[in-house]
Amino acid sequence: MSFSGMLSPEARRQLTNAAYGQVISLLLVITSVFTRYLNDANASLPTFQTLFLYGGLTVTYLVYHVVAKRPRVDLPWWYWAILGLVDVEGNYCVVLAFRGLSNFAVMGLVVHMTIPFVTILSFLFLRRKYLPVHIIGCILAIAGCTLIFLATTQDGEYPDQVKSNLYALLGSLGYAVSNLLNEYAVKKGGIDANIECLGMIGIWGLVISIIQFYCLEYDQFKAVEWDGATIGYTFGYVLTMYVFYTVVSVFLRVTEALMFNLSMLTSDLYAALLIRWIFGNIVPTLYWPAWGLEVVGIVLYSLREPIQLRRDDPNWWLNKVWNAIAIRLGLPIKMPVDSPALYIDTPTKKDSYVEQLA
Repeated sequence: MSFSGMLSPEARRQLTNAAYGQVISLLLVITSVFTRYLNDANASLPTFQTLFLYGGLTVTYLVYHVVAKRPRVDLPWWYWAILGLVDVEGNYCVVLAFRGLSNFAVMGLVVHMTIPFVTILSFLFLRRKYLPVHIIGCILAIAGCTLIFLATTQDGEYPDQVKSNLYALLGSLGYAVSNLLNEYAVKKGGIDANIECLGMIGIWGLVISIIQFYCLEYDQFKAVEWDGATIGYTFGYVLTMYVFYTVVSVFLRVTEALMFNLSMLTSDLYAALLIRWIFGNIVPTLYWPAWGLEVVGIVLYSLREPIQLRRDDPNWWLNKVWNAIAIRLGLPIKMPVDSPALYIDTPTKKDSYVEQLA
């Protein structure tokens, strides 16, 4: 019997998810390398770099979705606008974080703060319940990142570190919101939902990027000396990000955003190898035990699926807030969908959600 035949369907699915995560992790590191090259060439323009990315997503995915008249995801225009905005600003802040004299590995650590952000947002807005094994996995993964921080931070050597860390932290928050909005959208349908989501990120991201570019970066753009190297770095960044977005969209359809971010923690390993190979930096010995902690955290998290609680429960806090606003504005209120769910009156609550019947 082959090795794959010895695994349960759930184990095979999780291994596939982990493989997707490693591809995503490697792509993320490659974009960081191109960003560093552009920064060294004084051609780092965060909005300009991503403008072509969003244009490419629009031309391919949105045009195909419209021309082929594929089914649409039932989401309002403002949902896509918010998704495009947080995605643009997340990329903008992360590219800014790589400017100046700052530690490349520490920057990756701060970007990994996406993980706790995703955990909190998933709990609050997706009504997802995490088990102790998930919490332990997160703690171990973050412990690995912390060890990397302790191994690479040297006082006074990186004068721009605080500013860069702040930009990276803001970028991680933008990525967390973008991941969750993306996950919610693509799971509302099949592959058509993936295509529409990428197309809508593209068109809204393109509009926002054009406005932001002319407001913030146009003068810097005119001052850049565009030669073959800088054009090549920009093209490499855009192409890698395009593949990254495509793979991430598929990945989020078959798994959930926290697993995506935990898998990307291993980008620190690839970053360490590329830093030593390309830039000649010495990689601290503590990188390797730190990476080991991150891998253990990912494996622990993969052992169990988070519990998805029903979002049609009228007693869920988000539905209560929506209903309160909807009543004042005369909009339809959120009601439980038709399902074999039992609602009863209790001495303290009316129409309480109790359980889903078999």
